[in-house]
Amino acid sequence: MKDILLREKAIVHQVGNDWDDANEEALKHAQQPGCTFIHPFDHQLIWEGHASIVEEIFSALHDKPGAIVLSVGGGGLLNGVILGLQQVGWADVPVVAMETEGANCFDLALKAGEVVKMTDITSIAKTLGSKSVSNQSLQLSREHPIISVVVSDKEAVSACLRFADDHHLLVEPSCGATLSFIYSDIINRLQTEGLLVISQSRPVVVIVCGGAGVSLDLLQQWKTQVGL
Repeated sequence: MKDILLREKAIVHQVGNDWDDANEEALKHAQQPGCTFIHPFDHQLIWEGHASIVEEIFSALHDKPGAIVLSVGGGGLLNGVILGLQQVGWADVPVVAMETEGANCFDLALKAGEVVKMTDITSIAKTLGSKSVSNQSLQLSREHPIISVVVSDKEAVSACLRFADDHHLLVEPSCGATLSFIYSDIINRLQTEGLLVISQSRPVVVIVCGGAGVSLDLLQQWKTQVGL
């Protein structure tokens, strides 16, 4: 990702071991004259941008979907999709929030009933690596049907590999977490448990994102790392 930014003539300062470390430094830097801090997930404008995804889905489908499946890091995409669902009158459409073990700050917040801060990000899905989810995400969990699912790194990487075979596209493990919903058969489990109602007229929409920081080389490294 750093190389991509450098190719765009950006000045990049890489700080710390995870996003939280970098964010802390960015907030300090933003205090300097002429600097502006743009939050990657915890801002209304970010949510409104993500909400446009639902507008596209709304225009493409004749009926409301059975569910929308997405990955959760800090919660920006989750917040935006729920905002979009509310705007198009689909407030009853459940969202399946996928995370990997070791980057599951949203699931931990749901269980605690409050935002919690993880001590470290141990998942290889580093782009999900916020140690805490946004307050807005936790609030929305009390207003909108959300199903939280946590998968292993192995399941996420396996989903990346199978998606590459099926669609000839490379994605990161952060997206593999979402794709695990299909490739790890979570979709059938949730239907069996009565948590999802899916039919031909009410399909599942899976939001596939997270491909900027992946290569064949990295995918092979992740495959070896998780023992596949």
